[in-house]
Parts: sequence; structure tokens; C-alpha cells
Amino acid sequence: MRKIGLLVFALFIFCFGFIVPGCTQGEGSVAPEVSAGNWINADGFKLADHKDKIVVVEFWATWCPPCRASIPHIKTLYETYKDQGVMVVSLSNEPLETVTQFNKKAGMTWIVGTDSNSGNDYGVSGIPSSFIVVDGKIVWNGHPMAGLDEELKKLVEARAAAPAPAASPVEPITVDDPTMTTTEPAPQGE
Repeated sequence: MRKIGLLVFALFIFCFGFIVPGCTQGEGSVAPEVSAGNWINADGFKLADHKDKIVVVEFWATWCPPCRASIPHIKTLYETYKDQGVMVVSLSNEPLETVTQFNKKAGMTWIVGTDSNSGNDYGVSGIPSSFIVVDGKIVWNGHPMAGLDEELKKLVEARAAAPAPAASPVEPITVDDPTMTTTEPAPQGE
């Protein structure tokens, strides 16, 4: 009976995506580059090419009930923030055919990577699991339906409130040619 209880508990943890505290990649860590064997809705993706964006990296699978349940939530977040500098990249270790067939019904319009082992680099021990990456660093990680929307809102609002970088002053041009004068108008084309 005890073996059955342990099996049920292990299956519960496996199916419902609990993240064990102490993942190898947490807040403040440099975000590992992501990779996938195939990409849906993009020709490819590299975090390094999007350091000016807020990037949500999500790990999921088609067979995972909590992952499927979080897709509408991620879809809402993507639609809300895609024009405000937020990108979503969902990564699965499943093959392209499986994810493509699933996506026909799910309607994931953001970047989706298949055949990905990037979850290992992030220390993911349960799915769904999301990370927010800003300027190459992980600033948040957790379950996509447990705080992701609040953190995205704070980051987007902080970026909108940040002053634009000051333009560098223009150096005056000096001419050391004594034959040039500034009192005569420049010749006009005819």
C-alpha cells in the first residue's frame, strides 16, 4: 500500500508541475541561451538578440494538464504586452509533429520551440515553469499562473516610466582653414 501511495505522490508531482525550490537558475542569474531543434512562428530565436526586450521563457509539454491550463493565460499576457516590448518563448522537449498538431487547437501565436533541452540549462524540475529575462538576466521565475502577470506589469510600467537616455552633446565643428569664412553665404545650387 505504501508503494502505491508513493507512486501516486510521484505521479501527482510529475503531472502538476511543482517546481522544487533551489533550481539551478534563479533570480539574478545570467540566463542561459535557449535552443530548439525546430521553431514555430519564427525562423529561430536567440536571447542575445533581444536584450532590449522583456522575454518570458516558458517550459511546457502538450501532455501536461497544468501546462495546457496555463496556455490561455499566457495568450492573454502575450496579446496584452507584445506591443510593449515583451516577447514570449515557449519551449518543449517534444518533437515538432506533436507540438504542431497540438498547436492547431491551442493557437499559440508566439514563438514556440520544439525538441528543446534548454530546460536542463535552466534547472527546470517541473513544468510549467516560466522565467522572465531582462538584459540577459533572470529577474523572476515560477509557475506561469502564480505571479507572472504581476511581475510583467511591474516591469512594463517601470520601462515606460524610465526617462529616455540623454542624447550625447554635439561637438562643434572647428575649421582650421583660414581661407574659409563664415560671413559669406554658401553658394546655392542652380
